[in-house]
Amino acid sequence: MSWPPDGAKIEECVNKILQGGKGKGKGASDMPPDVALTMYAAHLLVRAAGGDDGAATFEGPVGTPFMDDEVLGALAHLAERAEESESTREKLCARGMEKVIDHLVQQNMAHTDAVDRCSRLVVAACVHHANKEKFAETSLRSSLQPLERDLPKAAVAALS
Repeated sequence: MSWPPDGAKIEECVNKILQGGKGKGKGASDMPPDVALTMYAAHLLVRAAGGDDGAATFEGPVGTPFMDDEVLGALAHLAERAEESESTREKLCARGMEKVIDHLVQQNMAHTDAVDRCSRLVVAACVHHANKEKFAETSLRSSLQPLERDLPKAAVAALS
């Protein structure tokens, strides 16, 4: 699977999410395409970390984690949106995304690209002070600190 997914896949996922009570009768076609894609990306990351993407918050893996090109694309997309949008940064940790990223890093320490993309998201998310506190409560600092690459180092600095 590659990134971005086709519109039908995004619409199906977002409509499923919104039917769960979050959308107040709205569908994917009622929102800007970038918002729908960001919602899709966040829920894909939850599934990739082994979480239940229908749960109100991510508390930990309940299924089998995975990493593929689509997940890498979702990480890059969410990091880019967080870099550009205060609104995205404010919403990132509302349902436990800091725990999702923590688990993705732990599950994929040997996957340089995955860890670097997670690190980029941490840096962008921590611009919002409340996120910094939540990310600091995870094991990300100890997981990333030994790595000698720029993005993990930047993430550790963002957590300090």
